[in-house]
Amino acid sequence: MKYKNKKSILKVSAVILLAIDLFFYLLALNNLYVFSSSVSIYFLIFVIHFIYLYIVLIASSKTKESKVFWGVIGPFFIVPIATVGWLLFFYTNKVDYYNLSSPNTTQKLTVGYSNWSLGETNHYYDFYKQTGFPLVKKRLNQESLHVMTRGTDISDLNVLGAYDAQWENEQTVTFTSPYLDKGVTLNLK
Repeated sequence: MKYKNKKSILKVSAVILLAIDLFFYLLALNNLYVFSSSVSIYFLIFVIHFIYLYIVLIASSKTKESKVFWGVIGPFFIVPIATVGWLLFFYTNKVDYYNLSSPNTTQKLTVGYSNWSLGETNHYYDFYKQTGFPLVKKRLNQESLHVMTRGTDISDLNVLGAYDAQWENEQTVTFTSPYLDKGVTLNLK
């Protein structure tokens, strides 16, 4: 009887993980993303998947010896795979965020920025506005704004002109900078 309970718990857990994955996938299809200032929600879900895999390895073993084997050897299989996944998805795509508020603080804009360099520096920017749900933000641009600079060591936010953003009203913000081909105007309606 215990085995069936464990098996049903594992099945329910698998369904819950798949539902969470589907939920985040559907959010991304609608340009909605989950942000938290203290911990990356996506990294947390990533770790939970590998913990679940480790528990399944142990729980699906039939004998006590195989449970001990997978309990001891399992991490040596799972940790390298998780580390490679972490390097591919989280370490190399390090994105920082900067928050801007409208003059009367009725609107909040989050700028996601990152860069990489190979002779010249490529700066990438994504813009998000707050939705009615806590921690959920809507991405405003379809493709990341790309700015290439050469021979300068100023910060990503200075390249965008984020510190000098001009709010035309509570709904529209414009970024101007000598590094941009033209001003970037975002409508938060």
